[in-house]
Amino acid sequence: MAQPAANPKVVRFGLYELDSNARELRKAGVRIKLQEQPFQILEMLLERPGAIVTREELQKKLWAADTFVDFDLSLNSAIKKLRQALNDDSENPRFIETLYRRGYRFIGPINGATTAHLKENRLLQVVASDSVAMQAEAPASSRRWTWMLVYAAIPVLLIASAIIAYRIFPSSPPRVLGFTQITHDGLFKDTLFTDGERIYFQELQGDRFVVTQVSVAGGDTSNVPTPFVNVHISDLAPNGSAILLGRFQGTGKGMEAWSLPLPSGPPHRLGELVSNGGSWSPDGSQMVLSVGPDIYLAQGDGSEPRKLASVGGQVFGARFAPDGRRIRFEVVDPRNGQSAIWEMTREGSNLHPLLPGWNSEPRECCGRWTPDGKYYLFQSFRDGRVSIWALREKSWLREEAKPVQLTNGPLDFLYPVASRDGKRIFAVGSQPRCELLRYDSKTGFVPYFDGRSASDLAFSADGKWVAYVSIPERQLWRSRVDGSERLQLTPEGTAAALPRLSPDGKQIVFMGASLKTGWHAYLISSDGSGLRELIPGAEVGYDPNWSPDGKSIVLTLNVAGGGGLLPDGPGIATYDVATQKVSLVPGAKQLFSPRWSPDGRHIAAITNDSMKLMLFDRLTQQWQELVSMPIGYPSWSHDGQYIYFDTTLTDDPNFFRIRISDRKLERLISLNGVRQYWGDFGSWTGLAQDDSLLLVRDTSSQEIYALDWQAP
Repeated sequence: MAQPAANPKVVRFGLYELDSNARELRKAGVRIKLQEQPFQILEMLLERPGAIVTREELQKKLWAADTFVDFDLSLNSAIKKLRQALNDDSENPRFIETLYRRGYRFIGPINGATTAHLKENRLLQVVASDSVAMQAEAPASSRRWTWMLVYAAIPVLLIASAIIAYRIFPSSPPRVLGFTQITHDGLFKDTLFTDGERIYFQELQGDRFVVTQVSVAGGDTSNVPTPFVNVHISDLAPNGSAILLGRFQGTGKGMEAWSLPLPSGPPHRLGELVSNGGSWSPDGSQMVLSVGPDIYLAQGDGSEPRKLASVGGQVFGARFAPDGRRIRFEVVDPRNGQSAIWEMTREGSNLHPLLPGWNSEPRECCGRWTPDGKYYLFQSFRDGRVSIWALREKSWLREEAKPVQLTNGPLDFLYPVASRDGKRIFAVGSQPRCELLRYDSKTGFVPYFDGRSASDLAFSADGKWVAYVSIPERQLWRSRVDGSERLQLTPEGTAAALPRLSPDGKQIVFMGASLKTGWHAYLISSDGSGLRELIPGAEVGYDPNWSPDGKSIVLTLNVAGGGGLLPDGPGIATYDVATQKVSLVPGAKQLFSPRWSPDGRHIAAITNDSMKLMLFDRLTQQWQELVSMPIGYPSWSHDGQYIYFDTTLTDDPNFFRIRISDRKLERLISLNGVRQYWGDFGSWTGLAQDDSLLLVRDTSSQEIYALDWQAP
C-alpha cells in the first residue's frame, strides 16, 4: 500500500514545525504565539534553506512600497521576536544566521536533514566511486602503493610544518585602523552592549542614570523607557530580546536584578538577590551574580542562587566566556582602590588572577571577549591615561600572548565591546572638563572663579583664600579668591578631593589617593610643606572636616556610601590634632560625610544609602533624623542656623536647606536642565562666602566611538 504524501506546507526543524496552512508555529506539538511578520520571515527562510534572504527581499515582502515605516527598526524587532520564539542566539545561532547588512540565512536541519545534505551525498558518491576504482586496481604492484603513501604523507607534513611555523613565528599584533564618532550629546556614559544593530548603554541625564540606545552607524540617541528612577545596565540577552538591569536607589544596598524586554514591554524581577550586577550565560539558561566579595550562579530567571566562590575584595562585571566554560570578573580592593581581572571555571574552581604581575599597581577592569572568543578586550589605567588593551586567548595552536595596547590618547577610552562581526570595537572616548558656576538670585547661574575647570572649593574663615581641586588633573591647589598667588600643593600622581582649610588658614586637610593607596586623609600646610597622612595605619579616611576651634578633625573611616554590600568599618571618628588620639562617634557605623557645626555642638552626617540627613548632639550623645530624602553634599550655613544640600540621583533635582531650630525644609533652586559634572564622588555642590550655591557644570567631551581594528 502506498504511503500518503507528506504535507508540503508543514516544515519540521529540530523540535519545531511550521504549518503554513494553519499559520502556526509549534514546538513539540505545542503552539507558540508568533506574530504575522516574524511568521512570514520564517516562511521565506525555510523556502530557501542555506541561501541568503536579503533585507531588500524581506522589505518588499513585508511592507508595501507606499508604507511609511522605519524599516530597519521594524525588521530588527521582527527578527528579535522570531529568535525569541525559537530560543535562538544571534551570536551562536542554531537556526537563523545574520549576515551583517546583507540579510539572513536558515542554517538548521530541515525535516531531519541539514542544508548541506545534498553536498554530503555527492561527496559520498565520489568517495564510493574512488573506492571501487581502488579495489579494481588491487592486483597492481606494491610500488604503486608506496607512492600513494608518499602522496598521502605530503599534506600531513605540510600541515605539521604550518602548525610549527604558526607557533614559532608570531603574527602581526592587533591594531586600530581608524575611528568613527557614533554619538554627539557629550553626556556621561558607562557600560556598552550591542545586538549588532544598536548600541545600548548607561547615561547620566540630569541627575539620574537611564538606559540609552543609538544605531551602530551613529546618529541621534533615544532612551529605552523604564519605570525606574535610576538603573544600571548589566547585560544584554544572548538573543537580544532583553536587557539585564540593576535597579538602585541612592548609594547603598546594591541593586535589584530586572529583565527589560526589547523593543518594549514591562520589566520583571529576577530572583531576590541584591547584588553588584551580573550577566547571563551564552545560552541564557543561567546567570552569574556578585554580592560584595561573593560570586553566585543562578538560573536564568535569577532563581536558585548558589555560591560559587569568595574573593578578598568587591566583585564587579562577572561575565561568561563565549563557550560558557569560564567566568571572568574584576576584583576591587577598597583599601587601595586597585582593581584586577580574575578568572575561574563555570563550576567555581581554578580561581586565579588573569594577569598576575603584569601591572605593579593594577587598574584593570571592564573586560569583554570578542564574539569568536579569540581576544579579550579590557581597559587599563597607566601613565595617567585609560587605554584599551587586547589579550589573545590560548588555543591548541598558540599559547596565550601578552596584552597589546590598542589606544593611546589623546582621549581616555573606556568600556570596550566588540561588534557582532568582530570587525569593530565600540568604546567611550572621554576628555573631562568642567566649569564652576554660582547661583545669582537675579541672573541665575553665572561663571565663578574665572569659570576655571575646578571642583571641591573650600574657603578660609576670613574669606581671602580658597583651596580647590583641578579637573581633570585632580591636583590640590591653593590661591586667593581672585585667583592670584596660585600654588600647587600635591605632587604628580596623587589625586585629591574635598579639601578643608583650618580655621586659622594655616593647614589644609583633604582626601588623597595614588596608584598604590586608596583614599586616605592627609594634612598639609597652606604653603605646601609638611604633607603627611593624618592617621597612619587607617584603612581609609573619607571627607575630613575641622572643628570650629581647629583642634580636632571629624572624618569617616569607612568606604563612604558603601551600603550593605561592603563590610562594616569603624564609622565616623574624631581626631585630636595635638594628641593624635582617634575617638569613635557612637552610633555612626552606617553614616558618612560628617560636617561639624560652626558652634561645635553638632555633627551632621548622611546614612550610607544617602537617603537620610542625621544630626548628632555632642552634649546628649544622641543622633536625630533631620529629613528623609535623597541627600548630597550637606553644608552648614556660616551662621549655623541651616544645613544646605542638594538631592542626588533623582528625577527632580533641587537644592534645599533645612533650619535646625524647627526642622523647616525649604526648596531653593531647581537643578533641572543643569548638566552637572560627575566626579569621583558624584556631582559636587557647596556654598560661597555669602552662602550662595556653587556647583560644577560639565563641559566634558564624552562620546561613543567605533574603532576599526585588525585582529589576526
